[in-house]
Amino acid sequence: MSATNCPETPRQKMISMMYLVYTALLALNVSTDVLNGFSVVQKSLRQSIVSTEGINNSLMVEFENRKNDNPVKVGPQYNKALAVRAKSDALYNQIEQMKIAIIRECDGLDPAVVPDDSVKAEKLEARDNLDKSYQIAVYKDGIEGAGIGFALRDSIASFANYMATIAEGDTAMKVPRDTALIATIKHNFDTSDQPNPQEPTEMQNWIVRTFEHMPAIAAMTLLTQYQQSVRNTEADIIRYLQSATDAGDFRVNKITAEVIPVSSYVTRGGQYQAKIILAAVDSTKRPKITVNGQVMEEELYTVQCNSVGSFDIAGTIELPRADGSITPYQFSSSYIVGEPTAIISADKMNVLYAGIENPISVSVPGVPTQNISISATNITSLTKKGNGWVIRPAKVGVECKISVSVKKEDGKTQAIGGKPFRVKQLPPPVGFIAYKENGNPAKYKGQKPFAKSNLMAATGVQAELDDADIEAKYVVLGFQMKVVDTMGNWKYENASSSSFTDKQKDLIRKMGKGKTFYISQIRAKGPDGVERILPPLEVLIN
Repeated sequence: MSATNCPETPRQKMISMMYLVYTALLALNVSTDVLNGFSVVQKSLRQSIVSTEGINNSLMVEFENRKNDNPVKVGPQYNKALAVRAKSDALYNQIEQMKIAIIRECDGLDPAVVPDDSVKAEKLEARDNLDKSYQIAVYKDGIEGAGIGFALRDSIASFANYMATIAEGDTAMKVPRDTALIATIKHNFDTSDQPNPQEPTEMQNWIVRTFEHMPAIAAMTLLTQYQQSVRNTEADIIRYLQSATDAGDFRVNKITAEVIPVSSYVTRGGQYQAKIILAAVDSTKRPKITVNGQVMEEELYTVQCNSVGSFDIAGTIELPRADGSITPYQFSSSYIVGEPTAIISADKMNVLYAGIENPISVSVPGVPTQNISISATNITSLTKKGNGWVIRPAKVGVECKISVSVKKEDGKTQAIGGKPFRVKQLPPPVGFIAYKENGNPAKYKGQKPFAKSNLMAATGVQAELDDADIEAKYVVLGFQMKVVDTMGNWKYENASSSSFTDKQKDLIRKMGKGKTFYISQIRAKGPDGVERILPPLEVLIN
């Protein structure tokens, strides 16, 4: 417009200045079509919010009905949903208050004349105002940083963190984490600092990014969009909490009645207990069952029982869920294997012997030995030995009554019964000479010829009971040897133990074939501590 050799006139300078001002005004002026576009979007967002609020109300009514039907199962998740609604309403209303503040500031509405419930976004007159929304967000009473935008930013971030935490799931209730929902929440409510599009090396905070140089209608539309995101997130979280109440459930297509006894064997006087349940299964999805480390091919568990005793079984049932995951269920139980026995007793032979250990066997069908206990009267001792007991009666002639009790599965003890036994003194033993015949142990008890060679090899006299069913060891304390000499006189030689003395051995050595001598006054002491004189033993030398 000018050259160095042709300076501008004052009029030309005036025109140039007016052109610059006009250009600036054009740059600041926002197209009416753009403003109308924001208004259309604002209206559409409000309609969407109304629709979502209706859906949320219906979800909560359904949720409440389920809670009333099953308060224990649904109650905790329903209470979380109530908290979600409260936080959603609080943030929604906080955003609404900022929108009202922008409208009042742009249009100069006096609160004393126009109450908040009469302030409508669609009635905003100064839609193209570029300053008011930013000033409201940043300033309060002229103080920078005290504006309501900062509090709103913090509330949005807190709301997002709370909702994302709920979507993390609940391990105890087997509620899975919803990764997609968490990502949506963080994206929709991102209030972190972002690079400036004009200067990528600089960072912009959320308030500048949202309100600076933004037409009032555009700021209103962004705030309404946040309100819609609040209601959408509210709906997503309520649905998530509803699904959490069914997280551990499985779909079934077959229900049967089952009786599971606590014990299949009950003694008289005891109690039969059984769980009566409905068993629900899905016949289209067979679970994987592992018992004692072995995977079962069918639901019926079978094991060959070749040993007696108590045996444990434990394992896992792995059930597939609808989402493809596997839920394991642990189980354990036990069973008892007993000998196939018939209990037979002779009523007139129920005898115990005083002073010695009498072995006793007691069995109760269906009860393992370790759960059986006994007690008795008129005894000096009662001890457990192996699978039975050893009882030592005290007084002869006084009845010994044995009582039996069992320990039941509930830990209580039940008396089964008892039986009286007569207590007798041990029968007298008999004496014998121990020797070896052809290298095998043998006993000489008289009344037949006895080879002199075997007699000379014998060490002495011993004693035992003729009744082999009674185990009682006797100790010979001494005996007397009676021999007739060549003159017909009796000679007596005494031993103070069970062994032959040297004089007794010498007398035997001098005797010829066909001679007879006697062993008498055999003194023996048994386990009952009683000393007895045994019948004499006649020895015929062969």
